[in-house]
Amino acid sequence: MKISGGRYMTYIFLFVCVLVLGGIVALFILRNRKKQDLYPLLVMKDELERETLSDDLKQIKAINISGKAEKLYASWESEWYEIQSIDIEELDKDLYSAEGYIDKFNFKKADEIIMNSGELIANIKDRISGIRKEIKELAEIEPSNKELYEEIVQEYKELNRELLAKRHQYGTAAEEFELEIKEIAPQLDDFKLLTSTGKYIEAQEKISHIKDVVLKLKERMEILPDLLKEIEKTCPAQIQALRLKVEEMEKKGFKLNHLDISGKIESSVWQLNDARDKVKSGDIDLIENILDGIYDVIDEISKDLKKELEYKKYIEENYREITNKLNLQDQLNEALYNNIQEIKNRYQIYQKDEEMVANYYEELNNLLNIKHDIDVYINNQPKLNYKDLKEKVELLGQGLEKIEEDQTNYSRYLTSLREEEGIAREKLSFINQEKEVIKRKLDNSRVPGFSDRFIVLYKDVTDSYKYALEELRKEPINIDLLKRSVAEAEESLEIYRSEVNTILTDIELIEKLIRYANRYRKDNVELHQQLTVAEQYYREYRYNKTLEIIRNSLDKIEPGAYERIRNSIK
Repeated sequence: MKISGGRYMTYIFLFVCVLVLGGIVALFILRNRKKQDLYPLLVMKDELERETLSDDLKQIKAINISGKAEKLYASWESEWYEIQSIDIEELDKDLYSAEGYIDKFNFKKADEIIMNSGELIANIKDRISGIRKEIKELAEIEPSNKELYEEIVQEYKELNRELLAKRHQYGTAAEEFELEIKEIAPQLDDFKLLTSTGKYIEAQEKISHIKDVVLKLKERMEILPDLLKEIEKTCPAQIQALRLKVEEMEKKGFKLNHLDISGKIESSVWQLNDARDKVKSGDIDLIENILDGIYDVIDEISKDLKKELEYKKYIEENYREITNKLNLQDQLNEALYNNIQEIKNRYQIYQKDEEMVANYYEELNNLLNIKHDIDVYINNQPKLNYKDLKEKVELLGQGLEKIEEDQTNYSRYLTSLREEEGIAREKLSFINQEKEVIKRKLDNSRVPGFSDRFIVLYKDVTDSYKYALEELRKEPINIDLLKRSVAEAEESLEIYRSEVNTILTDIELIEKLIRYANRYRKDNVELHQQLTVAEQYYREYRYNKTLEIIRNSLDKIEPGAYERIRNSIK
């Protein structure tokens, strides 16, 4: 069915009209939505215009304020005027512009203004809330100050009663405390004056300061009696106990001059007197610092005295034992020297070893001199410096321990010389016998013959054996050379044994392989030819080549036969 041209154009026109009409409807719908977005802002703007902050400011104005409070009020008033005359006015213009843009369907510009207006409204509300909060705080200052004032007055009276009742417990600080308590009253009067003139913020600062003063004074008055006890009783008692302890230890033979205890005690006494003088000022921190310094010195001296007792205990527990060890080590060194002289004709002793023993003589002599000085000091001095004695005894012990270790090791070395000689003799005897056993084993085997290598190997064993035997027969014997020559002879013997065992095993394997392969010989010409060649190599003593040919030939006929037969030979 065909559509005429006129009707076709009519359809197109109607379609365009529908689109245009739909677009217009959509624009009006969107405009209404934007106005709905704008409406809450208009409501909030109206609320801001009806804001009653001015009434709150009037209430504050009605109060008699001055000073910082008055300046604070002026800042609130200025800010509120700025909000009303500038910010809200600007907000009103912006919202009016946004409404115009919406009517003109300029939604992008309208959205931008709406967003900025929302932020401005939030900012205005925050500033108004801040002013209200500060107004509330200012309104509450006076009642709060009054409550704190009453508390301080009560504390003030309590301090007066405390000083009156316990004045004797404060010593020379009582006058200072009394003076400081009296100074509180004028400050309270200053607070009342500030309050009466409307300077509430200054009054708050003043009463807070007075509170801090009262609390610190109360704390000092609570602590000072205990400090006075320490100054008059505890600390002097500890100093006196130290003096008695020092006297007791000196009577028992301790020499304590190196600790400078007298100087430290006198310094502590001087500091204690200084602490008494500082009581007048009532400066608790300063007095506590002085006492802490005194206690530190007392602790230091006590630790030093304890160490001196430990030094003496160390001397009593160790000096006799170290002395006995030193005398014994001196005798052992003499015996070691004599032992070297006895065995040096039998065994070669290196010069460095003899020099080492000579050095022991010198070192032991030095240690004996130290011991002699210690004995003289102990026997001739009424008082002993046990710290110095301990250091000398420790030096003795350390030197002795080193010599004792070296001498023990060298004595073991000398003893080992005879043991090493005996071991060498046993090894050489075994080598001599074993090489002949191996040779006979080789000679008695049923084989066509052997290469000249076995003659050379036998000769190597014999020569190395003879060389080691010569080292054993030398006088004096060099044990180190003897051990090396015996080791070389053992190595030669092991090579000889290994190769003989290998060749005998190979020959046995060859014979078994040939006997096994003969079962295929008649039926396999190629195998027969290969075995014939192998037998020729066998007669020429080329056993490795023989094994190679037989193995390759047999594996072609019966794979795995070679390995099975070889594994059967042990």
